[in-house]
Amino acid sequence: MAWPAFTGLLFLLFYYTLLIVMPLMTRKIFKELAEVRQRPCISVYLPTERVGDNKKARIRFKNIIQGARNELQELGMQGKDILEFTKPFDMLLEDSEIWRHMSDGLAVFLSPGKFAYSAFPIRFTDQLQVGNHFYLLPLMPVFNGDGRFFVLTLSLKKAQLFEGSRDHMSEIEIEDLVPQSINDTVGYDYEQKSLQFRTGQSAEGKGLYHGQGRGKDYKKDEIEKHLREVNRNLVDILQGYDAPLVLACVDYIYPIFKKVNTYEHLFGKHIPGNADEAQMQWLHGKAWELLSAHFQKHRRETLKHYQFLASKGRTSSILEDVVLAAEEGQIETLFVAKGEQRFGVIDPADNGGIRLHDEKNYHNYCLLDFAARSAFLKGSKVYLMDGEEMPDKGSVISATLRF
Repeated sequence: MAWPAFTGLLFLLFYYTLLIVMPLMTRKIFKELAEVRQRPCISVYLPTERVGDNKKARIRFKNIIQGARNELQELGMQGKDILEFTKPFDMLLEDSEIWRHMSDGLAVFLSPGKFAYSAFPIRFTDQLQVGNHFYLLPLMPVFNGDGRFFVLTLSLKKAQLFEGSRDHMSEIEIEDLVPQSINDTVGYDYEQKSLQFRTGQSAEGKGLYHGQGRGKDYKKDEIEKHLREVNRNLVDILQGYDAPLVLACVDYIYPIFKKVNTYEHLFGKHIPGNADEAQMQWLHGKAWELLSAHFQKHRRETLKHYQFLASKGRTSSILEDVVLAAEEGQIETLFVAKGEQRFGVIDPADNGGIRLHDEKNYHNYCLLDFAARSAFLKGSKVYLMDGEEMPDKGSVISATLRF
């Protein structure tokens, strides 16, 4: 087997550490990973811990690295080439600082010319996939709004963004991406420790907001200018997401931000109070109090819609049919059972039919992964579901069809 020369590393560094500013996993980055077709593509997933040195996770990662090297050897790659190709894994393994700033799960991707890794608030299981493209199915919960949300803590001196789920929340560094202080946008010194609303009018008849102690009174239009700039930069970060965004702020900021906001999924209620020094655990609890009913309703409506379309003949739980429908852009919503895999190929010699295989080999791929990425990149909703929650009981994949 001829192996391509390894010409260098293109680092797509996501938000793997709170010490370095990193963007979210975006649809654009997902698409870039999904389009890689260079062999070999190695995908690794493993659970990690938020605190400590992650010693156990590093041991598991070391074992996974050795498993990847064994597979490469079985595929005909030579020992020296294997060590050179997998050197980025060793670099990651040995970087203690990175392992001290993890979230709930780590995803790592390696192919000729590309190395990417990211921490996610998702509890992955240990997985190693070696094939012709990256295995991306475990990342699908990042993009759907079913149980995932964002919290933005916002004052006139600070902005912080968090990504959360039912059980966990982690910070996304935005300090260099979003204006922090009103001084960044209106050009005034601002030294107050906290802000409060004062009922009153300026000489021009405009409401004033001021701080305790030294500092300048800010007119509503100055605050609006600042929040408009925060929104503009924030929307660039959240582009492509449909997860709700909960604002944590003092009461007067919420209606002003709501006015300038252009993110479609700003939640209709906020967490009141000065959240500058709020603990993440407290914010998570307050956000989930607001959102739990929203997510339960969303899940019920999604499954109810599936049953309605099933009565119209616009659903399928036949693997082969769903895979082909995903490739052709016919899927509206896709449901995939967590932890399941089905292997095979789309066979051009069989007029694009599906050939199922009993087990994984280097030439086939997970058809559930293929269907999920195809559907997602064509604008479909994709949900990973517990087996008992699947709309068609006993199925590993189900879909509602556009036509």
